[in-house]
Amino acid sequence: MPVSREVHLIERPKAMPTLDQFQIVETNVPDAADGEVLVQNLYMSVDPAMRPRLTAGQDLGVAMMGGALGRVVQSKNGDYAVGDLVSNRLGFREYFTSDGKGLTKLTPDPDLSLTTHMHAMGMTGFTAYGGLLHIGALKEGEQVFVSTAGGAVGSIAAQIAKIKNCYVVGSTGTAEKAAWLKDEVGLDAVINYKDAPIRTQLEAATPRASTSTSTMSAAITWRRPCAA
Repeated sequence: MPVSREVHLIERPKAMPTLDQFQIVETNVPDAADGEVLVQNLYMSVDPAMRPRLTAGQDLGVAMMGGALGRVVQSKNGDYAVGDLVSNRLGFREYFTSDGKGLTKLTPDPDLSLTTHMHAMGMTGFTAYGGLLHIGALKEGEQVFVSTAGGAVGSIAAQIAKIKNCYVVGSTGTAEKAAWLKDEVGLDAVINYKDAPIRTQLEAATPRASTSTSTMSAAITWRRPCAA
């Protein structure tokens, strides 16, 4: 029976969260029963979507929910073997038992870090992929504008657009992120939204485009080329 440390929310923040609104609690977790697995979380993800849940949605005095990647350390469930890697939403705890519901078995690529399954190959990457290629129906060679391109979803979306041979413009709020987007990510143009009205900068960066906007989790937008 392992001892698990958990992060509990004990007071709802009214503004910026503070450390005294959280508590680390130790609890005994039972061994896996028939049909169950015991999972040890290896990595936990702090995501922007967690902030509104702190105000409403996250129960007080229990382990916080959140994305995580763990390893099966005991199994009495035929679908899982000891050593299997699984993603889950029971993030802010070291150990937990499960009957398998809510677990997604992973097949890691030995050439990639395990944490890749929590961003580029996880929910972050799926959000960018779905927004651009399914909702946006992105086509080869289009002009694409990615808002908050220096963020988790935005940076992945920008790279997907570059893979599709698109002309990509990204926005950010610091010179450091702008340089990273231009030099490392390879965007064609970068807008600092603090320098001037974003529409003015966007029109200058994409002179042969008409604007159509679709909003998703990370405010990814795109600009269709003019027909003429």
